[in-house]
Amino acid sequence: MRKNGSLFVFLMLIIGITVLAGCTFSSAEEKKQLRIWTFTDEANFAVEKFQERHPEIDVDLLFITNDNYVQKLISVLQVEKNVPDVFFVEKSYWAQIRQIPRLEDLSQAPYNAEEILEQQYSYIQDFERDEEGIIRGLGYQGTPGGFFYRRDLAQEYLGTDDPDEVSERISSWDKIMEIGKKVVDESDGEVHALSNWNDIGTVENDDITEPWVVDEKLVIDPVRENVVELAKEAREENIIANYEAWGPAWTASMQQGTVMFYPQPTWGLPYIFESNAPETSGQWGLTHGPKAFSGGGTFLAMYNQSENKDIAWEFMKFYTTDREFLKELAETEQYFLSNQEINEELAPELTSDFLGGQHYFKFFNEAGQEVPSSPQTPYDNDIGALWDEKVNDYLNGRLESKEDMIQSFKTEVGHHFPEIEVE
Repeated sequence: MRKNGSLFVFLMLIIGITVLAGCTFSSAEEKKQLRIWTFTDEANFAVEKFQERHPEIDVDLLFITNDNYVQKLISVLQVEKNVPDVFFVEKSYWAQIRQIPRLEDLSQAPYNAEEILEQQYSYIQDFERDEEGIIRGLGYQGTPGGFFYRRDLAQEYLGTDDPDEVSERISSWDKIMEIGKKVVDESDGEVHALSNWNDIGTVENDDITEPWVVDEKLVIDPVRENVVELAKEAREENIIANYEAWGPAWTASMQQGTVMFYPQPTWGLPYIFESNAPETSGQWGLTHGPKAFSGGGTFLAMYNQSENKDIAWEFMKFYTTDREFLKELAETEQYFLSNQEINEELAPELTSDFLGGQHYFKFFNEAGQEVPSSPQTPYDNDIGALWDEKVNDYLNGRLESKEDMIQSFKTEVGHHFPEIEVE
């Protein structure tokens, strides 16, 4: 009996292990997989938090460097092979991607994304819709801008580093030009008001009302020409330092204190200033300039033939509406959100030591409500690059006049885009 009893126990143990193994295998098989493509490593934080909330979902996150990302994404969308369920798109390429008829209509049920857009800033809402007003993606990042400035330089040359007082002193380009002349003169050319001519374009370009191409014709908005004129004046008066954006001299200037003002969006705080000038913490301020503007942004979109639309939408909702996650994202990553309601809730409490204790969420929330919406077309990146090239040629004396610059620009557009009518 003892032997038979031992055999019985042994057999029951084997059966139990087999059943458990079968259950484990079955659970693993039933686990849903969500495929996501991204060009930014900031997605890692969201994916980690999403999987903590949804252990039943296995996220396959593929990071592709920005240089290759857009072309790879366009290719898979066009041939409809190996398309991820969800994909990230940077704002500068969003108009190009949004026109591809492979993005899910998020205006319709069961998504009803209008409810999400109602919580966001109006300028972000305008980008999320296509030309027919259909919601094709969700922006999770708020990117209003402001003038970051060195408090020590403001105190030396303006007599104050108070954000409100500094804002009044730089409330127009005429005022900025006057300050620029004073600064470069009193510093013997060592300090400049702005880092390069693109700073002017960064602020002004959101006021553009006409895109590069209208009815297949090239259009040059008057705002773009005004930027060139301001840039020319700033160059002639030595108001700009002529550092190449993102170049070594530009990043070094933040630590060295050779530039007074840097117009940058929200993400400039952690990714530009704290990254390049960590030893200057507390020496910076943030204030309003001549007008409201924004810079950059990222959108989430869903493949309209995905077999995992339910969990794709769950991730998109999580990244744009989940209050617990978004508060953690804002507080731990200094991440300003597209969700205006949550930003307003956090505004009274979030401060930055780097900015001398300023309530930077309060500042950006106010700025975000004033940002205008500028039009987008799939041509923006390519034609914009040609324009910048010609502006640089003009400012550096390789083209004698603004008229020569514009004519040279039109010729280049005609060569590169024969389908566009150029007058």
